[in-house]
Amino acid sequence: MGAQPSSVESATGPLAGLRVIELCNELGQLAGKLLADMGAEVIKVEPPGGSSARAIGPFVKDIPGPDRSLNFWYHNTNKRSIVLDYAGNEFDAGILRGLIEGADIFLEDTEPGTLSPLQLDYAALQATNPGLIHCAITPFGQDGPWAHYRVSDLVALAAGGPMRMNGYNEEDVPGAPPIHGKGDQAYNTACHFATIGILVALYHRDTTGEGQYIDASMHEALSCTTEVGMAYWFYKRTNVLRQTGRHAAANRTDPWLYRAADGRGLLMFGIGRDNATWRQIKEWFQSEGFGRQFDEPRFDSPAARQPGRGSTESSEIVAEAKTFFEAHDAAFSYRGGQERGQSWGVVYSPDETLADPHWHDRGFFVTASGEDVEAPVLMPGAPYIFSATPWQLRRPAPKLGEHTAEILAELV
Repeated sequence: MGAQPSSVESATGPLAGLRVIELCNELGQLAGKLLADMGAEVIKVEPPGGSSARAIGPFVKDIPGPDRSLNFWYHNTNKRSIVLDYAGNEFDAGILRGLIEGADIFLEDTEPGTLSPLQLDYAALQATNPGLIHCAITPFGQDGPWAHYRVSDLVALAAGGPMRMNGYNEEDVPGAPPIHGKGDQAYNTACHFATIGILVALYHRDTTGEGQYIDASMHEALSCTTEVGMAYWFYKRTNVLRQTGRHAAANRTDPWLYRAADGRGLLMFGIGRDNATWRQIKEWFQSEGFGRQFDEPRFDSPAARQPGRGSTESSEIVAEAKTFFEAHDAAFSYRGGQERGQSWGVVYSPDETLADPHWHDRGFFVTASGEDVEAPVLMPGAPYIFSATPWQLRRPAPKLGEHTAEILAELV
């Protein structure tokens, strides 16, 4: 079983003692979760209808509802929810300003210019809270010709560059288009960069006492994480090629993904990179009746053995590995490769991932209860293990407005 939410409200993480006011939907909510899961007190401010993220499925028993989104459950652990009509009611806007006045961090993902008429922009907030760190996550930044363009996770990945490099070989799928990497990768990339910025700003405040404004653009976060694509264009004015199951590259490289005898996928990352592991692989293959030619001196040089270098030897090694994998079950090749220092792995399905004992041995998964579930729901837990300030699931994602009265009472 995974870890259960603690009944103890006090936080123990590295950010314990910090207060965050979060005004985020699906774009920025992960940043709030990362801070909350590290111990910060995060108050999620929602409009009367609730965050739009509550309408994102899947839902408990496939029945939509503001408190039934499993996507919302994961992205909003350890937060409290207060409902305020800050956009249509000056009294509620004043309450929000009061909350931010007593906060360390204000995290929001509203459209540029939205908060200024409400006196919730950085200039107005900083006047009463000079140590405030205000982080605004937007699709394209606060200014520029695209500042008010509409976007989704899919559009962001396309416009930012990563989607251009994600897909299949032309040889595998003729005419294959770019592929959308799922899992809110664009939103999550922006949130990771925003969180890094917030942590750096906290360090700056600790040394100077000064708060600051962080303009976090999802577009720019994605454009600087396009792996080799941007570098090849900067230095060689060359676009990389999409490749099935492996990194995009300027030139077509040898496959990494193979079909094993049991029909499962096996990923082979590298082979023959150094003499010590090459000797082990060679002897293993030969004991199974493969790679008899590998004893020839032409295979002695690591440079000649490297996949993607275009050598005859590397092509022969990859072809022989393919034949080897096709003759054995995926688990046999995976375990044997790992025993010989190779970065090989079986392509897992979601149910196989959940059943893998490695996750459970480390206590990675946690359980969360919610509306209309008979048994706790399993979800990913700590992405890192702190020895002194442990990650802690203190509370499940809040129901809409669950803590409104509680938070208002704290302001009196």
